[in-house]
Amino acid sequence: MLRLPSLPKIRVLALAATFAVACTSPTLPLPPPAAPTISAGSTPSTFRLSSVDGALPNALIVIVNRNEELPRNERVSGTIADDRGSWDVEVTAKIGDVLDVSQESGTTRSPSTTVTVR
Repeated sequence: MLRLPSLPKIRVLALAATFAVACTSPTLPLPPPAAPTISAGSTPSTFRLSSVDGALPNALIVIVNRNEELPRNERVSGTIADDRGSWDVEVTAKIGDVLDVSQESGTTRSPSTTVTVR
Protein backbone atom coordinates (compact mmCIF):
# COMPACT_ATOMS: atom_id res chain seq x y z
CA MET A 1 0.00 0.00 0.00
CA LEU A 2 1.31 3.42 -1.00
CA ARG A 3 1.44 5.87 1.85
CA LEU A 4 1.57 9.59 1.15
CA PRO A 5 3.23 11.93 3.60
CA SER A 6 0.72 13.65 5.80
CA LEU A 7 0.28 17.35 5.23
CA PRO A 8 -1.45 19.76 7.52
CA LYS A 9 -5.06 20.30 6.46
CA ILE A 10 -4.46 23.96 5.61
CA ARG A 11 -1.65 23.07 3.17
CA VAL A 12 -3.86 20.51 1.46
CA LEU A 13 -6.61 23.10 0.99
CA ALA A 14 -4.13 25.69 -0.28
CA LEU A 15 -2.65 23.18 -2.71
CA ALA A 16 -6.12 22.21 -3.99
CA ALA A 17 -7.03 25.88 -4.47
CA THR A 18 -3.79 26.48 -6.39
CA PHE A 19 -4.53 23.62 -8.78
CA ALA A 20 -8.12 24.81 -9.26
CA VAL A 21 -6.95 28.30 -10.20
CA ALA A 22 -4.06 27.08 -12.34
CA CYS A 23 -6.37 24.88 -14.43
CA THR A 24 -8.67 27.65 -15.48
CA SER A 25 -7.52 30.01 -18.19
CA PRO A 26 -8.90 33.53 -18.29
CA THR A 27 -11.53 34.23 -20.93
CA LEU A 28 -10.61 37.15 -23.12
CA PRO A 29 -13.46 39.58 -23.76
CA LEU A 30 -14.89 39.66 -27.25
CA PRO A 31 -14.08 42.82 -29.15
CA PRO A 32 -17.04 44.84 -30.39
CA PRO A 33 -17.84 44.34 -34.07
CA ALA A 34 -16.60 46.90 -36.57
CA ALA A 35 -19.02 49.71 -37.35
CA PRO A 36 -21.25 48.59 -40.22
CA THR A 37 -21.99 50.38 -43.46
CA ILE A 38 -25.56 51.72 -43.48
CA SER A 39 -27.59 52.03 -46.68
CA ALA A 40 -31.25 52.29 -47.67
CA GLY A 41 -33.31 49.17 -47.10
CA SER A 42 -35.70 47.44 -49.49
CA THR A 43 -38.82 49.07 -48.00
CA PRO A 44 -39.59 52.42 -46.38
CA SER A 45 -38.48 52.67 -42.74
CA THR A 46 -35.75 50.05 -43.20
CA PHE A 47 -31.99 50.26 -43.54
CA ARG A 48 -29.41 47.66 -44.52
CA LEU A 49 -26.43 47.24 -42.21
CA SER A 50 -23.43 45.34 -43.56
CA SER A 51 -19.87 44.62 -42.60
CA VAL A 52 -17.04 42.87 -44.45
CA ASP A 53 -14.78 40.87 -42.12
CA GLY A 54 -15.96 43.07 -39.22
CA ALA A 55 -16.95 40.35 -36.76
CA LEU A 56 -15.72 36.99 -35.54
CA PRO A 57 -16.38 34.12 -37.94
CA ASN A 58 -19.86 32.66 -37.36
CA ALA A 59 -20.67 35.12 -34.56
CA LEU A 60 -24.26 35.98 -33.73
CA ILE A 61 -24.76 39.66 -34.57
CA VAL A 62 -27.42 41.46 -32.49
CA ILE A 63 -28.73 44.93 -33.36
CA VAL A 64 -30.88 46.86 -30.88
CA ASN A 65 -32.60 50.08 -31.94
CA ARG A 66 -32.82 52.46 -28.96
CA ASN A 67 -35.93 54.16 -30.41
CA GLU A 68 -38.56 53.29 -27.78
CA GLU A 69 -41.38 54.46 -30.09
CA LEU A 70 -40.92 51.31 -32.18
CA PRO A 71 -42.76 48.13 -31.13
CA ARG A 72 -40.42 45.86 -29.14
CA ASN A 73 -40.41 43.16 -31.81
CA GLU A 74 -39.14 45.71 -34.36
CA ARG A 75 -36.39 47.09 -32.13
CA VAL A 76 -34.24 43.93 -32.21
CA SER A 77 -32.68 42.36 -35.30
CA GLY A 78 -29.92 39.87 -35.87
CA THR A 79 -28.02 37.57 -38.16
CA ILE A 80 -25.05 35.22 -38.14
CA ALA A 81 -21.72 36.24 -39.65
CA ASP A 82 -20.21 34.01 -42.30
CA ASP A 83 -16.95 32.10 -41.87
CA ARG A 84 -14.98 35.30 -42.65
CA GLY A 85 -16.90 37.49 -40.20
CA SER A 86 -18.94 39.28 -42.87
CA TRP A 87 -22.64 39.93 -42.39
CA ASP A 88 -25.61 42.00 -43.54
CA VAL A 89 -29.12 42.48 -42.17
CA GLU A 90 -32.09 44.77 -42.76
CA VAL A 91 -33.43 46.64 -39.73
CA THR A 92 -36.44 48.83 -39.00
CA ALA A 93 -35.19 52.37 -38.33
CA LYS A 94 -35.45 56.00 -39.31
CA ILE A 95 -32.88 58.74 -39.78
CA GLY A 96 -31.46 59.69 -36.38
CA ASP A 97 -32.13 56.34 -34.67
CA VAL A 98 -29.26 55.04 -32.53
CA LEU A 99 -28.37 51.36 -32.99
CA ASP A 100 -26.25 49.18 -30.69
CA VAL A 101 -24.48 46.38 -32.58
CA SER A 102 -22.85 43.54 -30.64
CA GLN A 103 -21.58 40.07 -31.37
CA GLU A 104 -21.87 36.81 -29.45
CA SER A 105 -19.70 33.74 -29.67
CA GLY A 106 -20.54 30.78 -27.46
CA THR A 107 -21.67 32.23 -24.15
CA THR A 108 -19.67 35.46 -24.46
CA ARG A 109 -21.09 38.77 -25.66
CA SER A 110 -19.07 41.78 -26.80
CA PRO A 111 -19.56 45.40 -25.86
CA SER A 112 -21.66 47.28 -28.39
CA THR A 113 -20.59 49.39 -31.32
CA THR A 114 -23.04 52.31 -31.43
CA VAL A 115 -24.01 53.84 -34.77
CA THR A 116 -26.51 56.51 -35.75
CA VAL A 117 -28.65 56.04 -38.84
CA ARG A 118 -27.88 58.88 -41.31
